[in-house]
Amino acid sequence: MSLGEFHSLYLQVADVDGTVVARFTVPRLSEELNVEQLGHDLFSLVDQHDLSALVLSMNGVEYMNSSVLGKLITLHRRLHRKSGRLVICEPSETVRDILKTSRLLDYFRVTDSVPAAVAVLN
Repeated sequence: MSLGEFHSLYLQVADVDGTVVARFTVPRLSEELNVEQLGHDLFSLVDQHDLSALVLSMNGVEYMNSSVLGKLITLHRRLHRKSGRLVICEPSETVRDILKTSRLLDYFRVTDSVPAAVAVLN
C-alpha cells in the first residue's frame, strides 16, 4: 500500500526525504474526537507500511488529553519493538508543557522542526 492510499480523519501523511511524516489535522486531541479511531489510524500507518521510523508533527495541535498520550506511548512502544523510532516535532508551548507535566518530554524524542526530526532518523 502506498502512502497515497492511506486515509485518516485525523492525520495527513507525506514522504519527506524518505521519512514518513504524519501531521494531525485537528487542533484539539481530546474526548471530542474518537480517540480509538485516532489510535487505529496511527497503528495502521505503522503496520500497513511496515514503518520503522515515523515523524509525528504536532504543528497546529493546541491540546491533547491523557488518552491521546496513551496512544502515543503505545505507538512509541510498537515502533521500538521493531527497532524503530518515533520523533515528535513542532510542539506548541501548550503541548510541550503537557509532555513535560506528564514526564514524557524526555521519554519521546522531541524536535522543533520537521527537518530536525528527519535528520534524527537519518
